[in-house]
This record gives sequence, structure tokens and C-alpha cells, in this order.
Amino acid sequence: MGVQLTFDHAVHFVNKPEQAPEELAGLGIHTVNGGRHESVGTYNALTYFDLRYIEWIGIFDPKLLPPHQDTQRYGLVDTLAGDGYVEGLSRIALRTEQIDELAEQLAAEGNQVIGPVDCSRRRPDGKLLEWKLLFAGLPDEGLPLPFFIQWNDSDEDRRAELTANGTITDHARGPITLDYVAFTVRDLGKTVSRWEKWLHFEAGEAVYDDYWKGKKQVISLGSFQLVFLEPDQEGPAREYLQSRGERPFLVGLNSGQEGSPEQYVNIHGSFYHLK
Repeated sequence: MGVQLTFDHAVHFVNKPEQAPEELAGLGIHTVNGGRHESVGTYNALTYFDLRYIEWIGIFDPKLLPPHQDTQRYGLVDTLAGDGYVEGLSRIALRTEQIDELAEQLAAEGNQVIGPVDCSRRRPDGKLLEWKLLFAGLPDEGLPLPFFIQWNDSDEDRRAELTANGTITDHARGPITLDYVAFTVRDLGKTVSRWEKWLHFEAGEAVYDDYWKGKKQVISLGSFQLVFLEPDQEGPAREYLQSRGERPFLVGLNSGQEGSPEQYVNIHGSFYHLK
């Protein structure tokens, strides 16, 4: 039995995060401006669905960005730099309360492990947020592993504070949940087997997805799903794999309301499934 992991957030690189609140309001989705990561020159906007969220990250000062060869191996900025800071989904983060044990687990499975690393960000209201991050992987892994986060505050305290300051609130579209993130991969069996082994997950059987035209497998983390898709026909998923490589390409949002219109929309280079 491995360390317990929960989905925390998806990271989507955009050129101007400050425009996200107005843009997403048009889809009935509430978003707030976040804050700055002063040491690396990035800033963000945030869309919360209870404690699961999307981080719309961008650059406020390119001069503060570390050169690609100096970025933290397997870290978020390392991935963004490798992607050439192109708009689109980049990574996901999984939450844990056992980050030191997780570091040992990943190292025991043969991964290179960086951290845990102490991090912080100051919110616009002046509050200093603090957390630990852990990065791991192998140079030839293809789809990067999630990075891992342990917040200093408890889930209960974070939920109460984020609700009080209006970050977590009702969406005009309804009581939206963030249900899944899907990834394009070149070798479904190899990728899923690695994630199962390294993170002590168990995947379902491979099935065919007629909409995205490819084989897929699902790993369930409670009510949240990680979906891995190996496209085998021409279409948006294969095009995404060819242009972006093995990356998250789709986020599933569910309003939970009967009769709510279902649509796939392209938001700054990646897909969002709204229903």
C-alpha cells in the first residue's frame, strides 16, 4: 500500500493570467487573480472547484526565469521551459500529507527525486501561503509524473479561508466539480504500468474511446480520474500529441445539473469538457 494521494490542481500556461477571470466568466466559471512566485518570475489566476483547482500561470518578469539548463529537474518551470512557454496544459499536482514517505517510495522505485522543497507565494491580500513540493522522474519517462504538494495548512482550514475570501464560491454555471484530467501518450501500456508501479495505483482495463479515437485507461483517485489516451487515428487528440507531446490535454468539468449543455471548448491551447 503506497502513500495516499489526492488530486490537487492542473497547471495551464497562459500569456496573460489576469485576463482569465473575465474570459472564463463567459462560460459561467468563477476565477480569481492569484499572486506571484517572486523568485522565478511567474504569477497566476485560480479557478477552484472545492479544493481541486486550475492554475492559470504566466510570466510577469522573463528576466527572473532561470535558464532552462538551471531549472529544477522534473519541476514545473523545467516543463514550461522545455515546452517553450507555449499556451496549454502542462502538468498536474497531487496532494499528500506524507511527502517525506512519498519521496522514499519514489526513490525506492528507481526514480530520481528532488525535494521536498519549501515554497511560498504572497497573495494579493498580503497573506503568505507556504507548502512543500516534491519532483521525481526519469530522463526517458515520456509523460512527466505529477509533481507533489503538501500544504502547510489543513484541508479544512484552507477550504474555510478560501471560501471566506471568495476564491471558493458558486459558479454561474452551477455547482461544478473537476472530475478528470486526460493525457495524450505514445505507449499506453508502458505509461500506465509506470504510474501504477511508481505511485502504487491500479488502473482499469483498456477500452476504446470513439470520440477521441484511441485506446484509453483510467486510474481512479476516489471520485477523480486520471485518463490516459493513446490516439490511433487522425483527430484533435493525435494532433495534440504531435504538437505538444505527452501532456495533459483535456480537463473534465461537470455542473451536475440535468439538461446542462455539453460541449468541448479549446481554451488557450487545450480542451475543456463542459457539461
